[in-house]
Amino acid sequence: MTHISTTGAFRPARWTSLVALAFVATGAQGQVMEDVELRRDGADAVVVVRFNVPVQFRRAVSSRSNDLVQIVYDVVPSRTKPNFIDGERRSIGGDGIPRLTITEDGGNGELDRRLVIRFAPPTKFKVKGGSDRRSIEVVLDGLGEVAFGAATRPEAAAKPLASALASPAVASPASLDAQVEQRATELMAQARDALVKGQAALAVESLNEALNLPPNSQTRQAQALIAQSRLAAGDVDGARRELEVFLKLYPEGPDADQARMALAGLPSSGSAPGVAGGTTPATAERPRETTTLIGAVSQYYYGGNSKTRTQLKDTPLDGQIPVVISDETLAAVDQKQLLSSVDLNWRMKDDDRDLRFVFRDNFTSDFMPDRPDENKLTALYVDWKETRPGLSMRLGRQSGLGGGVLGRFDGGLLGWSFLPKWKLNLVAGQPTDKLLDTQRRFYGTSIDAEGLLPGLGGSLYAIQQTIDGEVDRRAIGADLRFFQPGVSVFSQYEYDTTLKGSNIASVQGTWTTEDNTVVNVLYDRRATPMLMLGNALFFPADPNATSQPRRLTDLLAAGSTLDLLRQQVLATTAYATQGLLGITSPLNPHWQLGADLRLTNVGAIAPVPGILPQGIPATGDIWTASLQAIGTNLYSERDTHVFNLTAVKGPDYDGWLASYNHLSVLAERWQVEPSLRWYQQSGPNGVRTSRGSPGLRVTWRGGPKWVLESDMNFEFSHTRSAQQNENSTRLYYSLGYRLDF
Repeated sequence: MTHISTTGAFRPARWTSLVALAFVATGAQGQVMEDVELRRDGADAVVVVRFNVPVQFRRAVSSRSNDLVQIVYDVVPSRTKPNFIDGERRSIGGDGIPRLTITEDGGNGELDRRLVIRFAPPTKFKVKGGSDRRSIEVVLDGLGEVAFGAATRPEAAAKPLASALASPAVASPASLDAQVEQRATELMAQARDALVKGQAALAVESLNEALNLPPNSQTRQAQALIAQSRLAAGDVDGARRELEVFLKLYPEGPDADQARMALAGLPSSGSAPGVAGGTTPATAERPRETTTLIGAVSQYYYGGNSKTRTQLKDTPLDGQIPVVISDETLAAVDQKQLLSSVDLNWRMKDDDRDLRFVFRDNFTSDFMPDRPDENKLTALYVDWKETRPGLSMRLGRQSGLGGGVLGRFDGGLLGWSFLPKWKLNLVAGQPTDKLLDTQRRFYGTSIDAEGLLPGLGGSLYAIQQTIDGEVDRRAIGADLRFFQPGVSVFSQYEYDTTLKGSNIASVQGTWTTEDNTVVNVLYDRRATPMLMLGNALFFPADPNATSQPRRLTDLLAAGSTLDLLRQQVLATTAYATQGLLGITSPLNPHWQLGADLRLTNVGAIAPVPGILPQGIPATGDIWTASLQAIGTNLYSERDTHVFNLTAVKGPDYDGWLASYNHLSVLAERWQVEPSLRWYQQSGPNGVRTSRGSPGLRVTWRGGPKWVLESDMNFEFSHTRSAQQNENSTRLYYSLGYRLDF
């Protein structure tokens, strides 16, 4: 049994909660932010917030002071079970760029989430959806050179190698992406300018980025120029490698002959050009290496009355199907938890390689009788990337980030960018979630391609998972990605070749106009639970069985065959469908208006002895329509206001929810967030429910790297019918601290 403070959030109706949980489980405590990275995009620095689930950027609410922004996003249905911790935090920055503190701060439900980002000091920025389904990007205007540095030591004049490798650019094919061409041209200009100024390391950075673009009219000359740049930086071995790559890719042509001559004329290993005896001049620039260690420790106590729900642990139903949440009053204190977390990220990076070590762990101390403590190691891995020749490796406990991998696993992921726009991946491991007494392992491969057509990329994957030596899951799938300025579209399809059924068919898109209007669309249909042979352990052919099998071999020993078990899995698998159309548009500098329309339908879930003895009936079509008004800086430089009105219509009930959320920063150190919600529902047999919940969250920042937080919500409800007249109250609270370093 997992016990979670609802912090005053409403459950509009039994099936509204069930539907949300069909796609996302909040299960045992864990993280949803996978990583935070910093990269360069021309003159700008870009902070990339990566998630371990697919997300869809909805809108950003920024303060006039340029030091606070709230980012609203949706969790897109997925096979992975995200485990949210409101208040989870990541930090990045320093060394001349603002320090960003990024907090996963909950939102209005399991799918509608929010990031709160603080900047110190204030800076100009903009927010946009990422270039894949699992990221959101914050662009720091004009801070690219500050973030990544530039060489400050003067260089000697350009060497003879420069003229030997100079060649005119090839005319651009009409079919090449204009955006890629423009970006490549900008990067080449930056590289040449950096060389003229004696900033060879900056030239290498620009050229590396240019060579990572899809092939274009500048690729050949960029490969030649990076050899010159490395030699100018005193990296003779690096120049030799770049020339060898050039000749491998472009063995013919006048510039190839010149490259061979330049390669033959290079000084001995470890020496700089024009310097006798192999001595590197003091002014020579070496690849810049940086080492960082960032992290955080935190402890939060959760207490009061909470709602509880069975988590269906060690079953394929965990996080995959609707979970019944009772509306009954819980009169006694049932939550006393202390959640302790640690997050460490060590990184060593230079122009050629990137090495990281990541460790994240959560320990829950439970002070209620007969409830055990729980430790959850969410990440423990080493990640290595070699910029050229494009090798990467991640070993340890990690989250599946594509290629058909389900959830968190212990294992390895290898990648090889064998051509400028092609990457091959291999993955193998075992899921970290136990499934009774079974043994499960998986392995798979995928191939990614970018720039196949202007703005179009995609991947194909194949994956197989075994359970007790038999094929549990054998799937093939495809992802397509379309990305242009202001427009992103992602789609996915997966089919199980052994069970002969579709697992997922999904497409999502985001369109951002020049006036910052954001339009979102989503269609998603997926098997619930995922098609796997192991599901037969929980959907038995004999509903009157007195004991539950613990291994697949138990079913086979009892007389079942693999064909019968596969047919049984297909017969007991439901499908969940969700659609979304949403729009948010600014009216003026202080106000935005938003509207959403959602449709959700979950099929009937078969009975599971001892867990769901009656099963769960189909939901039918559930329609949800919402209107939002978002105000910013109405009376200060750091205040935001979100007004929401939502109507819900199901086959046997209807309801509406009105809510108000506010955030203000007072006297720099204090952040207050009052909220108010009111919900009414009419159900079958004349049952009517009213529920109200005022709440207050207070944050005190004692310093730039530590914070105290408290949260309190009071809920009162009234349920009435011809046979019932019931009033109830609940209190939820938390108090804790977090230290960043």
